[in-house]
Amino acid sequence: MPDRAADLRPHKTPKALGGLAALACVACCALPVLITAGIVGAGAGAVLGWLPALAAVLAVLASGTWWLGRRRSHPCSCSPKPAGEDGCGCKASGNPLKITSTARQ
Repeated sequence: MPDRAADLRPHKTPKALGGLAALACVACCALPVLITAGIVGAGAGAVLGWLPALAAVLAVLASGTWWLGRRRSHPCSCSPKPAGEDGCGCKASGNPLKITSTARQ
C-alpha cells in the first residue's frame, strides 16, 4: 500500500468542497430571483434560509482540507535535499553530528 504522506499529487477533496460552496452561494443568490419569476416553486424558499450557513461550512471545510493536504505534503520545515534525493535536508545523514564542549575560562 503506498504511503499517503509521500503522495505529492493534488487531492480532489478541497476542489470538490470549494465547488459545492460556490454552488451553494450561487443558489443562495439565484433562488429568490427564480422564485419571484415563478420558475421554481415557493417550497424552495424553505431551503433558502440555511444556504448561507451551508456555503460557509463548505468553504471552511475546503480551506481546512487544503491546508492539511499542504501540510502533509511538506513533512518537515527544512530545506529540500538536492535533486535526485527524496525527503528533507534535515533528516539524519551518514555522518553523525559531533557535539563538543567549549568550556568558559
